[in-house]
Amino acid sequence: MLAVLTLSLATAPGAAARQATAECVPEVATDTRQGTQRLLSMIEEWRADGVQEPEIDRRLAEVACLTPAGGPGAGTEIPPADGLVVSAPEIYTIGEVNGRDRWVAFTEWRWNTIPGYPMTGNQAVSTWFSAQVSPVLQVVHHAGATDAFPNVSREDAADVNANGVGFLIRPERNANDINVATGSLALVFETGACTDLTARSAFAHTWNNTGINGLSVAATGVTHDWTDQVDRALTISQPTQITVCP
Repeated sequence: MLAVLTLSLATAPGAAARQATAECVPEVATDTRQGTQRLLSMIEEWRADGVQEPEIDRRLAEVACLTPAGGPGAGTEIPPADGLVVSAPEIYTIGEVNGRDRWVAFTEWRWNTIPGYPMTGNQAVSTWFSAQVSPVLQVVHHAGATDAFPNVSREDAADVNANGVGFLIRPERNANDINVATGSLALVFETGACTDLTARSAFAHTWNNTGINGLSVAATGVTHDWTDQVDRALTISQPTQITVCP
């Protein structure tokens, strides 16, 4: 299925080499019938040749100044990491505190295959909600697959707000293990009224010289401040849908 696309006047990935200014000049104009037909034919040929979605997005940005709807952080243009599993958030009621019910959302990740060298930049894990809540406490745990990297517990989130939480984690590893081989993320929260929530989680993986300088959590997902547009992966969980009431 053809992804929904939007026109962008900002410099698109792959277009910078052919432009001296920040304006993106399309080789194929999608605001004409002829241009749109040509673009659809190009996409059809790429798919027939086995070109995958991230490369199609890159080519559309280069020839037509198109970017996936939802912008950076939507995750649709970034492939998932091989060997990484991120669970859908599990949401539990804790009980009443100071007259208000509290809830906790747990998510877990696990590398079935330890990623290789080198990993020099931050990794990131996050959980976000489609509706706003009142965060109370956030914690991330992570550890190795062996005793080489014991469990670490932290509360210093890179971003926590009414829509969720995200942590940055500096990777450490030896020849056989890594300190983010397994982990979990918890967000304790309250609600002021009965709220229908859709919750998701994600693990952002970087390698070589790519890293993550920061992140921003919103109802639509997480925007990552990638240091480069290569050597990155984003694994997003299945959604959890639930109604929580105070």
